[in-house]
Amino acid sequence: MNTENNQKRNYWAMSLEGTFFVAGITFLATGGPIALFIDSMTGSIALVGLAATVQTLLMFLGQLSIAPYVRTIRVLPQFLFKHMVVQRCLPFLMAIPLFLGITGYLPVAVFLVMSGIFWFYDGVITVPWGELSARALKPEMRAHMMGMQVAIGGVAALVTGLLLAWLLATPLLTDNYRFAVIIALSAVVMLPSVIAIRFVRDPSPIGEPEKQEVLQYYVSIPAVVKESKLLQQALLARIPAYIGFSSITFIVVFGVYTLDLSGAMVSWLVYANIVGGLIGGISLGEISRRFGNKATIISCNIGVCIALAMAVSLGIFPGLGYVWLFATCILGSICMSNWIGYFNYYLDIADKERRSVFQVIGTCIGIPFSFVGVAMGGAIDRWGFVTAFAIGGFFALAATLLSLPLKSKSFIKAMHESSAK
Repeated sequence: MNTENNQKRNYWAMSLEGTFFVAGITFLATGGPIALFIDSMTGSIALVGLAATVQTLLMFLGQLSIAPYVRTIRVLPQFLFKHMVVQRCLPFLMAIPLFLGITGYLPVAVFLVMSGIFWFYDGVITVPWGELSARALKPEMRAHMMGMQVAIGGVAALVTGLLLAWLLATPLLTDNYRFAVIIALSAVVMLPSVIAIRFVRDPSPIGEPEKQEVLQYYVSIPAVVKESKLLQQALLARIPAYIGFSSITFIVVFGVYTLDLSGAMVSWLVYANIVGGLIGGISLGEISRRFGNKATIISCNIGVCIALAMAVSLGIFPGLGYVWLFATCILGSICMSNWIGYFNYYLDIADKERRSVFQVIGTCIGIPFSFVGVAMGGAIDRWGFVTAFAIGGFFALAATLLSLPLKSKSFIKAMHESSAK
């Protein structure tokens, strides 16, 4: 039974689980330390884009592989615990070539392979985690909890970010040891999250698992999309956002190439991303709780339009300087918490039997766009940052306009109340 005490317990347990994960993932941010790592080892912007593509594509594939089986998992917290332990130890393996002093493309190749496995596990975790959060928490508490994860994780990341800034700037370490320590620290910070998930209680565990044919599950997806106008609207709004938001990954590297920055200045840009993530977690979680997930989605889309316009302005007028770049990084990072809006909107518009199906459909629509990171990196190598940011800004604006028809919090609440009668 989902009592008030269980709600509070689940709220704080899931908040803490996400807090440690968010704080740890700061060290693996594609738009921060990892972009600098790949650029330092290879000098290739296209490989930075490939890292973003690997993250997106493998996470999608992980979600697709687990989705048909979500309703067959008897005890979700136990399932999540086992998979989280494996996933959150993987960064130790990523760092081994760097600790051994290997340079060039090999440590980057090892990182990309292990990163793919890491994000595949993340996808396998995401769908059952979403199902558990929908069962364990009321909708308004669920959105607030996700914002709280990013917010408290952001506070922790501010502390660890000081260490990260020092590691990126100190002349005491070679690049190999610098990035080896950064990557390994992500695992150290993330691992306590597996303890927190053990305290979550599933209020309605599955006694008799549903038998689901995988082929039948995926064959039914087109019919689900066809009959749900709300889902069609959400998918249409989501597509251009994939392209628009992909440009944000390159802002820190853009700053390195555009302005004559010292090592300390570069490290503080990474810290700016952490500050932006903290602000985004607090503000977007609260916007979602008060005004609904449509407001969160539109706010992020508008923010990305502004951030990319600022980046284009800096590319044309470098005299705008470092403070302008710092503010651009903060705003871009705030908006990268847009997943809170989309993730919860899919859950909000679905009935409880089709929550995992709606998540999978949202995943499927993104698979073709997982290669946008590589395409953006290639575009930058050939035509420069300004062109890539202008393209991203155009699609972010399109995403904003297409998000306007999404349904409000009050509409969704009335819809569920009507269906419950």
